[in-house]
Amino acid sequence: MFKMIIKNFLLVILITIINHQATAITGEEISKKVSKWLTKEGIKGTPVFSRNASYKDCNNEIEIKKLFQNYKTIKVNCLDKNGFKIIMRVQTLKTDANNKKAKSQKVSEILIRNKMEKNKSNLYKTIKLKKSVEKNDILKLDDIKTVFVEKKYQASFFSNKKELVGRKLKTNLKMGQILHPRHLFDSFDINSGDIISIVSNLGNVSVKVSGEAQDAGNLGDLIKVKNLKSGKIIKGYIKKDKIIKIFR
Repeated sequence: MFKMIIKNFLLVILITIINHQATAITGEEISKKVSKWLTKEGIKGTPVFSRNASYKDCNNEIEIKKLFQNYKTIKVNCLDKNGFKIIMRVQTLKTDANNKKAKSQKVSEILIRNKMEKNKSNLYKTIKLKKSVEKNDILKLDDIKTVFVEKKYQASFFSNKKELVGRKLKTNLKMGQILHPRHLFDSFDINSGDIISIVSNLGNVSVKVSGEAQDAGNLGDLIKVKNLKSGKIIKGYIKKDKIIKIFR
């Protein structure tokens, strides 16, 4: 009698287990459904999900959709009342189209880089005006800019902007004009019209008055200057700091 009771009890447990298995869906089955959905979406990927998990079977449709813009996170939803809801990760693989696109983009970048390197060797430095200037204007650093041109004949004679700062213009020039020596007066330490200091030594006494250069010259040159106080034209040697020492 006792053995019969035990046998019936075990039979009930077995039937319960069988019925549970018949009404359950496994993680492997869910993973297969997700894989098919990914293929339909044109995505190559593998669901990162436990295949040994077990869920109550879904009588209605199982809805699968991506949570964000990409397919790396998937939501699996059983539409039954109180049905399961699963969030799983997907390890996506690059498709052939993506690989071809990436390869093509890389080739394009290499070609562009090579073209730039090739063109760089054919570029010439030139100095242009940033704005229009007038005759007798003195060039300032803000008046000019350095650019590169492809044709050598467009290159400027000058390669350093500092060579031009302080130079006086012979003519009116428009913005964008390439600067050449013919546009400028020769570079001197003192130019005609510059305001200078005239120094005269009388014994131990040194007298300094303002003057205006009547000629252009460099250090040591003898030029004519005008005493702005008396109006007289005298001669003197050019010294540093635009000082003219009277010639006697």
